[in-house]
Amino acid sequence: MTSLAKRSYGVGPGPPRDIGPRHSWQDVRTMTTTKAKNREETRTGEKASEAIEPPWNVVLHNDWHNTINRVVWRLWRTIPDMTMKRATRVTWEAHTKSRTVAKSCHKELAELYEERLRANGLTVFIEPTR
Repeated sequence: MTSLAKRSYGVGPGPPRDIGPRHSWQDVRTMTTTKAKNREETRTGEKASEAIEPPWNVVLHNDWHNTINRVVWRLWRTIPDMTMKRATRVTWEAHTKSRTVAKSCHKELAELYEERLRANGLTVFIEPTR
């Protein structure tokens, strides 16, 4: 026999040992779930037109401090729905036209994207859509 045939690939010599006690289905505990009752919340004193806020634009400006590759990467990593192709298109438009809309969304998300992009060194601001 060769040395490979004699070699044991187990933990130690002899047959493998039992690691722990075997579990039976009796040991498995079941969890019960309860459904919460659906509640309808009604707001009084609000008009339907006041409840809908217009979207805000995250506007990207061209700057000479960041390379195009870095801007594409930062847009792609910061804005969740941004694809690499869209990030490249937005970056190129900002480069050639000096500004472009990177994303339109509600105000809180626009502020979040603005904060994150500025933290990465990009020149951005937000504005309401016209």
